[in-house]
Amino acid sequence: MREDRTLRIPNINFVILSGRLVSDAEIRNTSDGRNFIKFRLASDNPYRSGGEWKSNTVFIDVLYSVGRNDLNEQLVRRLTKGTPVVVEGKLRYREWESEGKKFNTYEIRAYRVQILERAATREESVDLSEYEPPSDEDIGLPPGDMPF
Repeated sequence: MREDRTLRIPNINFVILSGRLVSDAEIRNTSDGRNFIKFRLASDNPYRSGGEWKSNTVFIDVLYSVGRNDLNEQLVRRLTKGTPVVVEGKLRYREWESEGKKFNTYEIRAYRVQILERAATREESVDLSEYEPPSDEDIGLPPGDMPF
């Protein structure tokens, strides 16, 4: 009897990026009335080449929801252009068609966004400690289906 020697690779899709927001975050709405936050992140990867420092900057869209519309609306006010953040999530590939043209992109479906600067005032702070990050289903979007 022959043994099955197939290499079994675990399905791991885990991304951690730090960077700064390229522009202010936006609230986007799903067809069922829930909302989520969308922003573009610039993550820098400096390296040395020929004794000189160079940079390879990656720009990627991030989709995030804390599961409650009111908390998303509070958080989006703190996610402004230039804000430094750490994002944890999974990489997703998305395709769509618009006006007869096909498009595709990679994006991060985040389940944690940590702002790296303290809130300026107590009024600006958002306490997210009691909320679990939602799954894709909790955001209300079928796989690969985005409302924009």
